[in-house]
Amino acid sequence: MIQTFEQTIDGKPVQFCASIADGGSPQRVIISRADSAKSLVIVEASGIIGAIKAEIEAPETFVANAVRKAQQEGLIERALATGEVLIAAL
Repeated sequence: MIQTFEQTIDGKPVQFCASIADGGSPQRVIISRADSAKSLVIVEASGIIGAIKAEIEAPETFVANAVRKAQQEGLIERALATGEVLIAAL
């Protein structure tokens, strides 16, 4: 499941994509630029409640919630500015 979205960075629209990572626990969503495979932000469904929600939510909802969290907390901009992959809990 891949979701594309646009976000304004430094006054310019930039395309990003978010996808659910294969396997592993906790479940996580990886956000990257649409034109690059380099991960920028990883949002994990951590804790018991987060893991349960990730399992019962529709994949589209899980990805949308992770994108919203990354945007609200400015994680994408920070990852681009620092060059580091940022990890957050959903």
